[in-house]
Amino acid sequence: MGFENVCKSLNVYFSNNKILAPLQVFALPGTMVCAALLIISSIPGVSLGWFASIVSVFFYLFFIMLLGTENFLMIAVALGLKAVESLVDELVDIFKYNFFSWSALVYIVVFGFLAYLAYMKSIKK
Repeated sequence: MGFENVCKSLNVYFSNNKILAPLQVFALPGTMVCAALLIISSIPGVSLGWFASIVSVFFYLFFIMLLGTENFLMIAVALGLKAVESLVDELVDIFKYNFFSWSALVYIVVFGFLAYLAYMKSIKK
């Protein structure tokens, strides 16, 4: 019950903010596009440089706006895409650099688990 209250509070905040209110319409497509760009930037040979950092900031901004919409299925998809990005990073580290990254594994587990919880919440609604 508390998580829904947080989502409603985020929706009220973004709706009343003069700068972010018009951007709230683009929360879903913005989150998905940013997640796709982050996955693409994780692929070896594709370098977005400093643009990847900006895309990451916008991903989290749009994701927080997406939380305000209470669309838990799309929240699960966004978290799943973030877990996939971490999985691609981990696979690149293993196969290209022969290095196992514990931080990428933690990201996979955390984002994957949160995606699972959001998906289960979408089923209950």
